[in-house]
Amino acid sequence: MKNNKIYIIAEIGVNHNGRLNLAKELIRECKKSGADAVKFQTYSSEKICHSDTSKALYQRKTKSKQSQLDMLRKYELSHDDFVILKNYSKIKNIDFITTIADSSDISFISKTLGVNTIKVGSSDLTNIQLLIHLGRCGKRILLSTGMSNVNQIDIALSALAYGNKNQDFNFNPDKHNTYYKKYLDYINNKIILLHCTTEYPAPIDELNLNVLDTFKKTYGMKIGYSDHSSDLLIPVIAASKNIDVIEVHVTKSNLLQGPDHKSSLNIKNFSKYIKLIRKSEIALGTYNKKLTKSEQKNYKHVTKRLFMRKDILADQILKDDHIACKRSNSGLLASEYHKIINKKVNKNIDKDSRILLRDLK
Repeated sequence: MKNNKIYIIAEIGVNHNGRLNLAKELIRECKKSGADAVKFQTYSSEKICHSDTSKALYQRKTKSKQSQLDMLRKYELSHDDFVILKNYSKIKNIDFITTIADSSDISFISKTLGVNTIKVGSSDLTNIQLLIHLGRCGKRILLSTGMSNVNQIDIALSALAYGNKNQDFNFNPDKHNTYYKKYLDYINNKIILLHCTTEYPAPIDELNLNVLDTFKKTYGMKIGYSDHSSDLLIPVIAASKNIDVIEVHVTKSNLLQGPDHKSSLNIKNFSKYIKLIRKSEIALGTYNKKLTKSEQKNYKHVTKRLFMRKDILADQILKDDHIACKRSNSGLLASEYHKIINKKVNKNIDKDSRILLRDLK
């Protein structure tokens, strides 16, 4: 991942609608738009969803009356499909990331696909089994934190750290809830914490972007934002929070049928989204306050210098009411006021004359 710019992930997710050609088209378009990575979701429907699970409210907005399990089956890609998409992403020179949903897929994702970064969705933040296994695989982890509080995040980070440092499964959330603090080298090098609001689209008044500041202060690790807002103002604000990563859902068309299309950015808006992030980064600039190149050109034309406000006679004391500060290309700077105040002049000086040190005693 890049160190100097926000790493932008195009979350294709299931917006391929189960079609490889559409998935490839989205990869191409996301690359053209300037994304650093595309992200998919690797899952087996039966492994992650029981048959009695109802749809989430946002999933019910589609016309289909399928169960959540049937819906997931419709958008499920095979391992062979992911091999094709991973290779295609490599050809297009864009990073390939996928979300994992079950520990049984770790070997395929990390070894067969050779993926360097694995995403843990918000629904698996409390999936201790998965987190322990992921800690053990040693890959970079994007940990999304929707529907959670700080205590649950502490436990999730600790489970990852525990898996990385131990070969057993004896992790106890009550006993090991701050275990991660012992292994900040692992946390800082391998985990990126993503703030998220799990709703599609997420209401503006529930985005709570100031949580990004809380994450920086509390954890001091790499952070990012998983954006479900569909609002082009949000990446500008998020960029100002000094984040490392941002991801957002992308679709070919908001009119397509599927659970995420309506809350995703179409390619045109995704391109605008990226341009706004890059423009924000330029505007945020450096943390050092100094004279800029353009300011240097203006400096001599607007800088105030010291002049006589009125006539003064030799041997008089130069008081505040004698002194004026005016823009000029030469003379004593206004900041040198302390060098002249209450000093005796050694000659008559006319109104509007420059005040010079050689004319003072």
